[in-house]
Amino acid sequence: MKKGIHPEYYAIKVTRTDGKTIEMFSSVNKDLVLSTDNLNHSAWTGQRNDAADKGRRASEFKTKFAGFKF
Repeated sequence: MKKGIHPEYYAIKVTRTDGKTIEMFSSVNKDLVLSTDNLNHSAWTGQRNDAADKGRRASEFKTKFAGFKF
């Protein structure tokens, strides 16, 4: 590696939503507290609310573009 062009890396603590902390390395010297991770995000839990939301979004689209001919 060339000297002087790479950022410094710091050991930081990442706090997950369940309270567990993980030590990671980052170029930003600041601890993180996550609001979303694999414990509560719908992509990992499989609890998606898309079915209930589709009807509302479709009706909003139709209302917004009612004057256009599609």
